[in-house]
Amino acid sequence: MRRTTRAVAAAAFAGGVGLVAAAPAQAVVELYDISDATRVAEGAAITGTYTVTCTEGTDVFVSLSVTQRVSEGRIANGSSFEQWTCEGGEVTLDYEIVAFTMAFDEGPAVVSGFLQECPTPEQFCGPGTQLPLQVIEISDEDPYLAE
Repeated sequence: MRRTTRAVAAAAFAGGVGLVAAAPAQAVVELYDISDATRVAEGAAITGTYTVTCTEGTDVFVSLSVTQRVSEGRIANGSSFEQWTCEGGEVTLDYEIVAFTMAFDEGPAVVSGFLQECPTPEQFCGPGTQLPLQVIEISDEDPYLAE
């Protein structure tokens, strides 16, 4: 009885390993090159760009949050969310973030975010990736764009 149990357990384990090996690999997505931001409408919003490398045919989700200490400990913050189907390779996207509570000022701000790539809508996406904090510089709006 003991040998039979071990043989069955070994066969089940080997079958399980085969299933794991046959499972599709988790897609790899990377976000980098988050640009500094430009103030819009006296700080009511900011704009910038970021670059993503993704796998063709996957659904990509990017969430960015910007936080800035503006005066006497008061905080300006806002966030953006983008979702698209990747055509493969590298893509540069714009981010537009509207201030929630206070206007953004010129100066440093912190960007945090979340990134996820899903193989297909029918498959489980997995946990995604929390982006490391990054400091960007917010500058006044470009006078040539305001014309």
